[in-house]
Amino acid sequence: MTRARSIALALTLAMGTVSAAALLTATTAQAAEPAGKVTTKAVAEPLKKAQEAMKNKQWDAALTEIKKAQVVEKKTPFEAYQIDEFLSYVLIQQKKFTEATPVFERMLNSGFMPADQVDERTKTIAQLHFQNKDYKKSAEWAKKWLDKHPGNEEISVLLGQSYYVQNDYKNAATVMMSVVNAAEKGGRTPQENWLQIVLSSQFKLDNKDGIAEALKKLVRYYPKTDYWDNLLDIYRRKDSSDRVTLGFYRLMNDVGTLKQADDYVETAQLAIDAGVPGEAQAIVEKGVQAGVLKSEDKTAQGRYDRLLASAKKSATADRAQLPQLAKEAEKATQGQAMVALGQAYLSYGMFDEAIDALKKGIAKGGVTDTDEAQISLGTAYLRKGQKDLARQAFKAVKAESKWRDLAEMWEIRTLQA
Repeated sequence: MTRARSIALALTLAMGTVSAAALLTATTAQAAEPAGKVTTKAVAEPLKKAQEAMKNKQWDAALTEIKKAQVVEKKTPFEAYQIDEFLSYVLIQQKKFTEATPVFERMLNSGFMPADQVDERTKTIAQLHFQNKDYKKSAEWAKKWLDKHPGNEEISVLLGQSYYVQNDYKNAATVMMSVVNAAEKGGRTPQENWLQIVLSSQFKLDNKDGIAEALKKLVRYYPKTDYWDNLLDIYRRKDSSDRVTLGFYRLMNDVGTLKQADDYVETAQLAIDAGVPGEAQAIVEKGVQAGVLKSEDKTAQGRYDRLLASAKKSATADRAQLPQLAKEAEKATQGQAMVALGQAYLSYGMFDEAIDALKKGIAKGGVTDTDEAQISLGTAYLRKGQKDLARQAFKAVKAESKWRDLAEMWEIRTLQA
């Protein structure tokens, strides 16, 4: 199991409740004069008193008068509807949402509700059921409203949340992802808790691809260390070549999630194997400085010391050879030697030289792995602060390449670095 569980299992969703202010606003019109005729005196008199009390925000007094009208036996169906109009308004003002919900449903089913109010009241009932934690009914009424208003963000979120708390993770993920996609299409940033619901739903479904896609969006818009840590942990554990794995370790180092001693050691060893001992030396030295590669265990400490000594020795010899390698790369008819030179320059922080060599090598052709070279070029540009050029280099990695996932994450990184 990957580290994604640390988010998904401990996730506190910002589900919240429906805003009472929103419900109050939605029912404000109910304080108006009756739209039809109230002819029964025993109903009309208390309703008139109730309306006066409502104007003065005397909700208890208004409710007392409304109840007097309610108990009148000989009243017309419209009068019963009008009583409910007054009652629902007062109950909402008193934040008695559980009591207000059946009143709203009764009004909607009465046949007296004006056509231009039906949609808004349907929406309010969905919100009330959510407020009352009756998520099944909230979902039912939300779907009714969305049938007429497909894609509405507010109620789609309500529906997605209702599915989630009912453990219907498949529908929760689908609905919330549609909300996220709509926000992106409209040029807006999706809310973090929408993406958290998608992530948690995919985790509950044990959908590894879904987890990864949700994390990609989270690191794009909310680049927190925990999100990066979970995302990169997924990919570095995949069955990839050593060089691709090294690529993910490099990104982990860049975003600050390279923290474990074993990760530092493996990164350094992979860098040595890849022919960039200068990078290995820098990684080990960083681990030592951070206190990660320090141990009371003499065996472990001896391993770290030997790794650092080996990396330093190799880096010293490697750096001394750079001038000669540059001459040989210039003479070569194919670009691999120039790309290797550029990667060496990059490992020593010589970014201008790295960019020049990598560009020349790629342009010559005959490169062992052009996609890897493009990632190296993008990384060099990013280190120079040239984010647009870095993005272009990462985007040049082929869609079907084993490097595509890493390139996509480096593209995301250019938006934040």
